[in-house]
Amino acid sequence: MKISIEESIQFYGKKIDTLLKEFIPPERDDNLSEPIWHHLRTGGKRIRPAICLITCEELGGNPDDALHFALAIEILHNMFLLHDDIEDGDTMRRDQPTVWVKYGIANAVNAGDYLLARAYQSVLASPIPLDRKMKLLEIFTDTYEKTVQGQALDIDARAARDFSVKRYLDMVELKTGFYLACGMVGGSIVSGGSHEVIDKIWKLGKLMGPAFQIKDDLIDLTIGKGRGGVIGSDIKEGKASFLYAYAYEIADKDDKEILARIMAKERETTTEKDIKDVLDIYGKYGAMESAQNHAEELTKQAKSVIDDIPVHNKEVFREIANFMIERMT
Repeated sequence: MKISIEESIQFYGKKIDTLLKEFIPPERDDNLSEPIWHHLRTGGKRIRPAICLITCEELGGNPDDALHFALAIEILHNMFLLHDDIEDGDTMRRDQPTVWVKYGIANAVNAGDYLLARAYQSVLASPIPLDRKMKLLEIFTDTYEKTVQGQALDIDARAARDFSVKRYLDMVELKTGFYLACGMVGGSIVSGGSHEVIDKIWKLGKLMGPAFQIKDDLIDLTIGKGRGGVIGSDIKEGKASFLYAYAYEIADKDDKEILARIMAKERETTTEKDIKDVLDIYGKYGAMESAQNHAEELTKQAKSVIDDIPVHNKEVFREIANFMIERMT
């Protein structure tokens, strides 16, 4: 009997957790383990590494051969979170104080740098032929580079007065698209997937990543993102969300000015009234409905790409896409 994608993620997540403790031992007296494990113990479903292993297995590879690369993806993910919390000024992560708040900015930056080093060490430890290991290093480095480029665009776009939906989509393709696809591409490489399969998976990620990010923008304004129940964190940090891009493009002069002024404010000086004013403008121009519709269109395109992936068993990609869609809603 075939197990569900959720059961596979739980199964492979446990394997990742075991290897993670080997690679970054908890409670080691090195001034690194404590802040790192403060962050790691707050949770995380290990979805990205699990998807890597599921893809490898379904394409005929041995998932154990992809385990170290999957771990590298998870370590990189947590490295980005440590640094993102500093850059965004977020004080809560998964309803716990962020590392920079608890241990200071210097320790948080250093812990993130250490995680990046361990991620590369994990890729290098992959028990696969050298040519495939070099391909893994190539896609891992490219993903890291593209994600940082996307983050740079994100930082510089905050409260921007020339922001647009196109600029937003270009930004999140870099910041999220490569990042989402990398695990699946790695699993395909380990299993011996063709260049055509890999190209289609990259294309899939470039659609699913922005769809995921748009949904994340919506979550911030509805149920919050594990930050102590705070709604509107993205507004407080002046984040260039899809909603900001859409509303700013079509708003009248006065509303543009209100949006730009509030988004340019420091987090500490952004009031609940400011958040309400921005939400009112989003409501006035239908920004939330547009965001939902655009995410659904991207998801539809992603499903078309899945139909074109040249493998006999496309079901794994459909299940992954459906899981991500359900998780986003």
